[in-house]
Amino acid sequence: MRAVKVYWVIAALLAPSLIAAGASACGTCGVGDPTLTIVGFEQPKSQRLRTSATVRHRNDRIGEAQVDELRLAEQRMELAGAYSPTDRWTLSLMMPLVHRLVSAVNLAEADIWAPGDLELRARAVVWRDRKFAPRHLLSLIGGLEFPTSSIERDAQGVPLPLEFQAGTGSWDPIAGASYTMFSDPWSVYTSSIAIFPTRGTADTKVGTSFRQTVLGQFQPWRFLAFQLGVEFRIDQPGYIAGVRDPNTGGHITYGTFGLVGLPHDKVLLHFTTAVPMIQRLDGNHVEGLAITAGLVYEI
Repeated sequence: MRAVKVYWVIAALLAPSLIAAGASACGTCGVGDPTLTIVGFEQPKSQRLRTSATVRHRNDRIGEAQVDELRLAEQRMELAGAYSPTDRWTLSLMMPLVHRLVSAVNLAEADIWAPGDLELRARAVVWRDRKFAPRHLLSLIGGLEFPTSSIERDAQGVPLPLEFQAGTGSWDPIAGASYTMFSDPWSVYTSSIAIFPTRGTADTKVGTSFRQTVLGQFQPWRFLAFQLGVEFRIDQPGYIAGVRDPNTGGHITYGTFGLVGLPHDKVLLHFTTAVPMIQRLDGNHVEGLAITAGLVYEI
């Protein structure tokens, strides 16, 4: 039954892009600013609706080499929609579909395809320097991750460790704030987000996570922009049945480089590479290169 519900969520996310062929308004024209923005960074405009599909790839190593090390290769597709009922509020819904290949030192592999945890966010503009084409936006962010991911189990029906799960299986509140500056051809986006996981799959509890993003963008042409930024994440340790997982917790800093293109007034393409610059993760835990590519459709 859970899988059926997930498919209905995906259909709901995709439906607007399928029925909006007759719409002709340009989103950047409506907000009075030509800056290219992906979902989550845009200026709210009353009745603005966007859908997106994003593919992410990353690698991860957990555990001691030649002893208990697990190697993770993850591909994730995120289907999302963002709607602004007014020029101050934006509501977004994101559903991930996850593929995980986990390899152990004994060459055993687990190949997992499953839905991830549904995420709902609300962003409210609490200050702007002017109503039309504002140059400065300060927003508050709130949200919730839902335990929609399926639980992977072994042959005896026992839930597998969290590394083998597509989601945490917990209700996770989200809170934060963001600031955006638009000064064509330059723009700057910063956000601070905290995620507060509750108890989830197989009696696990992922630690509280704080994430900081600083992103600068230069747009020399109407149809192409270049991005350069830094992403910082600090995690508290996680626990399994009340016992600390030694390979969780710590902090990591990524340097990011991206491109954003506008092949059509309604279609935006983006590509980002995130390279680990500083890793201070607890225990034996090493994260690798992360690559993101996506498409945004303006309704």
